[in-house]
Amino acid sequence: MDWLWSPIGIGVLWLVLHPADYLLTIATARLRARGNLAERVQSGGSIELNPLFMQVVEKGQWVSRRFLLTLVFGAIMFPGVVAYFHWVAEESQWSAAIGLSEAMCGALVMTRFAVISIHLQNLALFRRMIHVPEASIVSLRYDRGTVMAVSRARKLEVACFCAIAALVSGRPFFMGGVAATLALVAALYRWERRQVPATPAP
Repeated sequence: MDWLWSPIGIGVLWLVLHPADYLLTIATARLRARGNLAERVQSGGSIELNPLFMQVVEKGQWVSRRFLLTLVFGAIMFPGVVAYFHWVAEESQWSAAIGLSEAMCGALVMTRFAVISIHLQNLALFRRMIHVPEASIVSLRYDRGTVMAVSRARKLEVACFCAIAALVSGRPFFMGGVAATLALVAALYRWERRQVPATPAP
């Protein structure tokens, strides 16, 4: 499995996982726009939580400038950082540098898994609601704070799994997964402050 955290391996992972995340988000948004799903399933705004991509997701753009920029940036940055870690390991005989490459791979894979799994769940739910109207006889209306709280809880589940796997296996892959998913939880807190209006004082 060492090839996964080689410069080429992590570059391929990024080029597969980032488009999968983005395209599944667009597919979910376009499916939600069909029929009356937008009225039946409300999440206090866009289904996209990252402010960077909200507008393009709401427009249902399969290809956007922001997506292409982040795709190219990641395709350069991730392999470049891993190549540097490998160079450090060879030059200084510091074997822990390879562990950093593995941790970066784990960070990428586990954070994308945490997000993509939610997209797949939403796609299955929306398809069911469209094709089997009696599958849902009530409307779902969540405020933005609740949506953010649920999303954080799901990311924390992945972080807990990675923590257990790291304790059992000792692999840097899962240590990187813990760090990155916790960073994603912190990002959700920051996005929530930007998207949820402050409660006025009584």
